[in-house]
Amino acid sequence: MVNWLRNAATAEHRAPALEETPQRAVVSLREICVQTADGRTLLSIDALDVCAGDRIVVTGTSGSGKSLLLSVLTGRLPAGLRLAGERRSVVTRIGFVPQRGSEALHPLTKLGRQLRAVTRTSAQAVAAALESVGLGDPAFAGRRPAELSGGQAQRAAVALAMLSDAPLVLADEPTSALDNETREGVVQLLADAFAGDRTLIVTTHDAVVVRALATRHIVVRDGALTELPVTHTPALAL
Repeated sequence: MVNWLRNAATAEHRAPALEETPQRAVVSLREICVQTADGRTLLSIDALDVCAGDRIVVTGTSGSGKSLLLSVLTGRLPAGLRLAGERRSVVTRIGFVPQRGSEALHPLTKLGRQLRAVTRTSAQAVAAALESVGLGDPAFAGRRPAELSGGQAQRAAVALAMLSDAPLVLADEPTSALDNETREGVVQLLADAFAGDRTLIVTTHDAVVVRALATRHIVVRDGALTELPVTHTPALAL
């Protein structure tokens, strides 16, 4: 099924039509403009195609529009903002890994129980996912998220995204609150989990994340997108 979100938009320059999107595109954006109620433009996108198997890393300064881009890709904007343009999506499920893993988890429900309930998977599948993110000790499944460290909660959030089997997963600065050792572990987990046709989009300020994960690198600056070669990670873009 193909889902459409259409809004009236006019522009002198026309981006490629949605009919011209790559065959493997899972989400396509055309002539997108996000504005505040008083008409101030926060994000402008001529054309963006997100394809199956992409690992897109989005960098930019705080307030540049990185998180807003993730909102546009989901089709859900923060209250008070207006969207013009076209969004086409062939995915019905989108996973999300927040900046702090605890935000993806119910603080009072034991980890194993809630992963089974949310993803409707077996105890064996949950145990395998927790093992893959370094939480294989059965004691972790019996803990509540409030009893986990920040790094453990982040790993649990990655396990949740993996178990969801969503074809597209968005991660909003998932390593920003982690120490270097834990960050490297989470980045490796993401690289391993999204080595096939599943699609990952990560926002970050971290050049290490760009080098380790990106098959595509997009910089957001003043609400505009620029795609760079993945080997080119200038400090000013981070």
